[in-house]
Amino acid sequence: MSLEHIELQRIATGDMDAFKNLFFQYQPRLVSFLTGLTHDKETSRDMSQDIFLMLWRDREKLVSVKSFSAYLFQMARYVSYDYFDKLAVSEKYADELLANPNLSETEEEKLFVEELQALINHTVEQMSPQRKLVYRMSREEGLTNDQIALKLGVSKRTVENHLTAALAILRKVIYAFLLAHISGGI
Repeated sequence: MSLEHIELQRIATGDMDAFKNLFFQYQPRLVSFLTGLTHDKETSRDMSQDIFLMLWRDREKLVSVKSFSAYLFQMARYVSYDYFDKLAVSEKYADELLANPNLSETEEEKLFVEELQALINHTVEQMSPQRKLVYRMSREEGLTNDQIALKLGVSKRTVENHLTAALAILRKVIYAFLLAHISGGI
């Protein structure tokens, strides 16, 4: 019986010290692996915490694990798939809300859309002046990247970089907002 298997058996019986050892051994690699998938270190840390929490809750299953590393990284893949599925749904919902804010029919929905729009406006206000300007010219004025680049005297690539960064920030903020409303009820 391998040392790893003995540790897994100890964890399965509730040995917190064995679990802590496993956590400190694998957590940095797990965060690095997840960051490679999500490109977001904070989200990856949260996902890592969730995975280890799942491992602790279902620790009895660990006695049948042949390779903990393979088991752990397979869990990480599934958690990241779930993350991207939720993100895609949230982004689609947010895109629909932003594209058509007048679709709201109830007062609660109207309030929700107003809160979301206020959050987006606040987030945009916190951006650097150049990024804020590029975002507004694109989204509010409807200018193309080429038109923005020409008006600002910068390269099209600079405009694209600003828009990509602005949209990434907004996606995270919208995703957090939607999760808070979904978990807390609208």
